[in-house]
Amino acid sequence: MNGMLDALLAARSLPDVLMAPGGRATTAAEWEETVRPHWRELLLREIYGRVPEIITPTVTTEVNKIDFAGKAVWETVRFTFEKDGKAHTVPVQMVTPKGEGPYPFFILLNFRPEVPDRYWPTEELIDAGYGVFGVCYQDVTADDGDFQSGLAGLFATEGERRPDEAGKLTYWAYMASRMMDYLLTRQEADPKRIGVIGHSRLGKTAQLAAALDERFAFACVNGSGTAGAALARGRDAAAESIRAICTKFPYWFAPNYLKYMDAPEALPLDQHCVAALIAPRRLLVGAAVEDLWADTAGQFLTCVAASPVWELYGKRGLVTPDALPSVGDRLGEGGVCFHLRAGKHYLSRTDWLSYLKTLSSIAENGEKE
Repeated sequence: MNGMLDALLAARSLPDVLMAPGGRATTAAEWEETVRPHWRELLLREIYGRVPEIITPTVTTEVNKIDFAGKAVWETVRFTFEKDGKAHTVPVQMVTPKGEGPYPFFILLNFRPEVPDRYWPTEELIDAGYGVFGVCYQDVTADDGDFQSGLAGLFATEGERRPDEAGKLTYWAYMASRMMDYLLTRQEADPKRIGVIGHSRLGKTAQLAAALDERFAFACVNGSGTAGAALARGRDAAAESIRAICTKFPYWFAPNYLKYMDAPEALPLDQHCVAALIAPRRLLVGAAVEDLWADTAGQFLTCVAASPVWELYGKRGLVTPDALPSVGDRLGEGGVCFHLRAGKHYLSRTDWLSYLKTLSSIAENGEKE
C-alpha cells in the first residue's frame, strides 16, 4: 500500500509479524507450524511468564434467583483449586438468558464482583441474547506483589521469582481458560461463540487469554494500552512507557520484562505479535480519544500490523481507510475490528454497544464470531 499507515508502521521499526528464525510464513500452515509457536514462546518468556500447569477444579453451582425482570437465570459458580495440600476458591457469576439457547457468552474479567456493575450492563446484554460469565479478578489472585496467596499461591516459587515465572496477568488469563473449560460443559452456552472481554489491565488479560487459548471465538480488548493492544515501539509521548508500568506494577509480568524498561526496541517482539496469535478468530479493540495513557494510535497500529496473519487464512484483517481513525469510527468488517469513542478511560455502554453491533453483524452475515 505504501501510504500513510505503512509509513507510520515503518517509523516504528516493528518485528515482521510473519517472520521466525525458520523463515517467513507465506501460508497459514507455515504460520501455525513455525511462526506462531515462536511468538508464543517469546511472549511467555519475555513479557507475561509461563502458564502454570492446568489443575481441574472442583466446581459447585448455586442458583441465586430468576432475575432481571424474569429474563435471566443468575447463578454463582465456585471453582476450588487444590495443589500440594493448599486450596483456593474463586466465585464466578453466571447470568444466562431464559429460553432454549444455546447462547453466545462473554467471559467478563471485571474489577468488582457485583451484578450488575458499571462495567457489566447486565440487562442490555440479556436483551441482546448474550450470557455473561463474570469474575472479579482479585478473587483469582490479589493485584499486588504477593504470590503466596490466592491462585498464585498454589504455583509460585517461594522467594525471588524465576526470570520467566508467571506474572499476575498470566494468572488472571489462566482463570479465563478455566471458566471456558466449565462453559463448554453447559448446554446453555454455544461452544463456538464464547469470547473474552476486559478493560485496562483486564483488557491486557483478555488479549493474552485469547492469544494463548484458541477456544475463544473472539476477544474484546478495551482500553488496554501498554502490554495490551498498544505498541511499545514508537509510543506517543503522553502514553505509558514500559518503565512506568514496570515501576508501578512489576508483578503483572515475568521479571524478564523489566529488562526492557528503557529499551523497548530490544524486545524481540511487540504487541502486534501477541494480537496476531488470535488469528483467524475475531479481535475487537476499543479505545477512547482522551485515554492518552493507553496510546490510541498505538492500539490502532497494532491492529494494522497484525492484519497480515488474518490474510494468510484468506480473511481480511482490519478494514480501514489509509488514515488514523476519527472519533465515532467503528471499523468492524474484518477479522480485526477497532472503534474509537469520545471520552476517557472506561468500559462504557458505548464500548459494549460497539462490540455487540460488530458481533451481531458477523452473526447476521452467517459467520460465527
